[in-house]
Amino acid sequence: NLSNEDLRIQRTTRMAAILPGAGQCMNRKYWKAPLVWGGMAYCANAIRFNTAELSNSRSELIDLELTDPSSIDNHAALLQTARDREAFYRRQRDLSWFALGVVHLLGVLDAHVDANLNTFDVGEDLSLEIGIIPLDETRRSAAGFAFYWDLNPRKMSKFAR
Repeated sequence: NLSNEDLRIQRTTRMAAILPGAGQCMNRKYWKAPLVWGGMAYCANAIRFNTAELSNSRSELIDLELTDPSSIDNHAALLQTARDREAFYRRQRDLSWFALGVVHLLGVLDAHVDANLNTFDVGEDLSLEIGIIPLDETRRSAAGFAFYWDLNPRKMSKFAR
């Protein structure tokens, strides 16, 4: 059974995955949503540009391949340049798609981490207590000791006290 906090974190992460920027809005970090949208818009524009250039370079390559080699000076060099240009824009288009996926995943990751840190205690009490936790008496099969380190001894973990 999940707590309300865990359900809120799951809902935020799911919304960020479905709708880019929604996780940032659910975390009330409204200034981050335009960063996600801008990154995705930039990648989408790069995809559009590189796809158009790829189409142009493929048309140019097809035209050169259908042309009689004896009718154009340096036909082989032009053909190689057209092949290189086509390969370049194909690679750039593929990288743009990859970048779009990375920007989306970073937006989801940011929303998830921010949702987890939403209830993080940022109080001024940074005291330190180190102690030894004795074993649970009900689990007789376990042996040994565990160490804990609590930065806020007034809010001891479930293991101690």
